[in-house]
Amino acid sequence: MEPLYGYTGKALRVNLSENQLTMENEDAGDMRKFLGGLGQGAHILYHEVPPGVKWSDPENRIILASGPLAGTKVMGSSNFCVVTKGALTEGPTSTQANGFFGAYLKLAGFDAVIIQGRAPSICYLYIHDGQAELRDARHLAGKDTWETEELIKEELGFKPEAMSVFGIGPAGENQVRFAALIGDRGHTAAHNGPGAVMGSKNLKAVAVARGDRPVKVYDDARLSSLSRQMFETIKKDPAWDLQRRWGTLWIMGAIAGGRQPYTPPFKNYSTTVCPMSEEQLKTFSPEFLRERLALVRRRPCWGCAMHHCDIIRIPEGPYAGAEGEEPEYEGLAAVGTQLGIFDGLTVTALCNEVDRLGLDINETGWVLGMVMECYEKGLLTRKDTDGLEMTWGNVGAVRAMINKIARREGVGDTLAEGAMRAARSIGGLATDFAIHTQGGNTPVSHDHRRSWSMLFDACVSNTGTSELHLQPRASSVGLSEPSSLTAHKEITSLVAKAKGVTAFFDCLGVCRQSNREVPDLVVGMLNAATGWDCTWEEAIQTGLRAVNLLRAFYVRHGYTPDREAPSPRYGSAPPDGPATGIGIAPVWNEMMDIYYREMGWDRASGKPLPDTLLKLNLASIIPDLWSE
Repeated sequence: MEPLYGYTGKALRVNLSENQLTMENEDAGDMRKFLGGLGQGAHILYHEVPPGVKWSDPENRIILASGPLAGTKVMGSSNFCVVTKGALTEGPTSTQANGFFGAYLKLAGFDAVIIQGRAPSICYLYIHDGQAELRDARHLAGKDTWETEELIKEELGFKPEAMSVFGIGPAGENQVRFAALIGDRGHTAAHNGPGAVMGSKNLKAVAVARGDRPVKVYDDARLSSLSRQMFETIKKDPAWDLQRRWGTLWIMGAIAGGRQPYTPPFKNYSTTVCPMSEEQLKTFSPEFLRERLALVRRRPCWGCAMHHCDIIRIPEGPYAGAEGEEPEYEGLAAVGTQLGIFDGLTVTALCNEVDRLGLDINETGWVLGMVMECYEKGLLTRKDTDGLEMTWGNVGAVRAMINKIARREGVGDTLAEGAMRAARSIGGLATDFAIHTQGGNTPVSHDHRRSWSMLFDACVSNTGTSELHLQPRASSVGLSEPSSLTAHKEITSLVAKAKGVTAFFDCLGVCRQSNREVPDLVVGMLNAATGWDCTWEEAIQTGLRAVNLLRAFYVRHGYTPDREAPSPRYGSAPPDGPATGIGIAPVWNEMMDIYYREMGWDRASGKPLPDTLLKLNLASIIPDLWSE
């Protein structure tokens, strides 16, 4: 049998309905064709979840997959990908998380975990030493994500650093459509409701003990050398020193003044001009937060040189004594600037409350921002909001409402359906205020109205979130950077060409903050780990294979092209600032025509064309799409 380097060669299948766990051998050919992470997950999802299966059905799958570089010497090699049929879009989900889980899963003897069925009562999965078992979790019901992690480690006798636990809080148990998986304190796999899917399966958490089975790589010395070269390359990036020192804390100050092609969201896109005073903005700065937050301990991700993810304690104010994780940019924006809460310490506490409840912080911000605008303009009253005064900046009301959402109590039951569905339930102008795509997902916490590539990508995404993530450099796909922020044809072409790059990275099991799309280095690391002779062209084809599998799945599960559009507010022209009155709507249809042509998809139905599937070695699925 041909040795399989870079992989364990094993997947764990968990049938919760039958209380059955089986170890499956992985096919070497498939592991090169689909690679791992997103590719492996997309392949399993497509072939095992047929049309007609809803996100909450026992027959839905939730796949946790690492990749060939996870658990190796490559910096930031602990990422894993969660693939499932998502709750917000009823289409495919792919969302990544870092921390320790991806590395520990490999060291415990598995490349992926495939979960199906529904347990008769709430349970958790314990993986260790090439084995696994299901354990009763009734004592964990209702516990938040931090409590769950701590109690499982205590019950199994593990020190904090010896085990990785990803689980759900009350939001996942109550199947809030934007419930997340939270693990290793504040690390999240959040977009498109994977926590709701896990909750529908009566699965509280997956706990993986760090094993002692090193990942067998083909050329360890070569892999180490290339990893060092990647680190030296990243250090030349002007943003790297900021990321190394501050994680993502520096981003708010860099973009709040409108110096970038995007800004944080301010009060539900009511303005693009920063409404914060200098003193208020200062409280969001990394220097202020690091000075004022009491450091409990450093806890960087596996093999990561960036300074973020610290465990902190709030020393003063109404949340004095609360322990949590240092916030990331998206949290500061989602429950800070988006809601008119302009104090960094307060927002830090709210970020941790959202994480503990097990909610996606981005969707939480979009839902509450829509509610606040409805309240401001008289569409909602205190009677409608269970007595809460949902005014901009009302911290107490925000905290109470996120708890109502997580537990589906009162109006929280409506809001737990996500921004799009909640707005439709409220009715009237609420549908004009809500920020989302017509597919049901929401963007990350930026105002994208000047960043057309990010706005367009969020709307044409197959995963319920952005597929571009850190937006690859145009040169990596043989293009030039768009000549302007409104060069819609060039922007569309870049989005289409970049899909293969970002999807490829999501197959590898590495953090994209710590690794860049430098073709020679990335492909070199993959080949050193696996012993292959992969080229950059093959890498992009691998990524596009995953993208097209997701698109084929989406089409077969009810997707229609009209869903690829922004809501009225999301697609609106900025009301002020440097792009006043310049919106994407007039060129939207032209961008869609270009995108479908470059992706090789049928414009009327959204299906990948037979020739496209043939080129990607996906001929076997052509009859599924073109004989229906």
